[in-house]
Amino acid sequence: MSILLSPRPWYWMRSHFLVALGVALSISVSISAWAEVKTGTKADPCDQRLPKSLKEVLHKAYPDYRVVSLSMLTVVGQRIYSRDSKSGCPGVAKVRFFDKNKVDYAIAITKRAEPQEISNVLVAKKGQNALWALTILAIDVQGAPPAVLALPPDKYTGYIDESASRTLDSQNEAIFVVYYESSSLVYAVTERGIEKVWLSD
Repeated sequence: MSILLSPRPWYWMRSHFLVALGVALSISVSISAWAEVKTGTKADPCDQRLPKSLKEVLHKAYPDYRVVSLSMLTVVGQRIYSRDSKSGCPGVAKVRFFDKNKVDYAIAITKRAEPQEISNVLVAKKGQNALWALTILAIDVQGAPPAVLALPPDKYTGYIDESASRTLDSQNEAIFVVYYESSSLVYAVTERGIEKVWLSD
């Protein structure tokens, strides 16, 4: 006795093919997204914050340093910075520091060292010849890297040492440097030049 097996209808085969294709695409997208996160191929917010010409100057002057990224901050620092700033890059802040009509860049950079990381804080100003000039504000500070933010023109009172306080009258924007869970400083341009006060210890 023979049994004649009729072929499946074309629409049954087509529907199963589309389901299989959908599953395969879903798996592929999931793997791609995971790989993107794991390999760090997403755009770096810090890389987008600096002009190309300034990045080249930084790389040449500080080849062993990296701009401070969000993941480099302490856990508490990441939470506070994310609340206070939406830029996603604690190592870069646009600030009208030297001239209220021109944009400068406050930059925090760091490198691995023993026993702790070492950080520098700089301010970059573009000169008349379109070249960037770097001014060091803080050098070789050990510990967790800081964040830099811009503050509005104002009067900032803090300490210049353990026994003396001072008020900085900043006509331009000031630079706020925060070592989370440790200390913070304000840098401002006054009639005396670049000055700083400690706000907390």
